[in-house]
Amino acid sequence: MPDLTKEMVSQTSVHTERGESVGLGEPADSGMDALAGGNQPRESGDPLPESELQETPEDRRALVLVVEDNQADVFLVEQAVRLRKLPVRLLMLDNGEDALRYFAHADTDPAAPCPDAVLLDLNLPRRSGREVLEQVKSTVRCRHVPVIILTSSNSPEDRRETAALGAIRYFRKPTSYQEFLKIGEVLEEVLAEHRT
Repeated sequence: MPDLTKEMVSQTSVHTERGESVGLGEPADSGMDALAGGNQPRESGDPLPESELQETPEDRRALVLVVEDNQADVFLVEQAVRLRKLPVRLLMLDNGEDALRYFAHADTDPAAPCPDAVLLDLNLPRRSGREVLEQVKSTVRCRHVPVIILTSSNSPEDRRETAALGAIRYFRKPTSYQEFLKIGEVLEEVLAEHRT
C-alpha cells in the first residue's frame, strides 16, 4: 500500500450515512465490521443485524456490498464513491465467511435484499473471494448480481478463473491513489449496465 494511503487512513475519519464518525486507522482484524458505513462490534459468528439486511422503502439508492478486509482499501472505495457522487449505500463485510452468510440469508429470505453490485477481494480471511463468488452465482435470488473483483493479484489465472465463475469485471488494485479512485468509474458503469 502506498505510504500516502497509510498516512491518509491513519489521520482520517469519515462521516457515515447515519452521521456517525468512524476512524479508519484501525487494523482490519480489530473485531469490527463496517456495516453500511458504520463500525459495529460483533463476533464473526453473530448473525448480521436485521436492520442491515432489510431495505427500507424510502431508500432506493443502489446497495453495493464491499467484501474487503483491508480498511485502507475500504477507505479508498468510499472516497471513490464520494468523488463520483454515486447514489449508493455501501455495506461492508471484512471476511468471506460473513459474505457467505449474507448471501445464504438473502437467498432464503425474500425480505432480505440482494445487492445491486458486489466489490469482492479475492484474498479474504476465513473464506476466499472465489468461494464467495461461487456462492453468489449459485444462489437463486442473487445470481444475477454483478460482481467486480477488487484485488492486488495480476495473475492471468485469477482473471480467467473469476471470469469463468461469473465475475463481470476485474479491477487490479493500483499503488497510486488517483488510479485506485477509478474504481468509482467502474462501479458507476456496472450499475448503469445492470440497474433494473
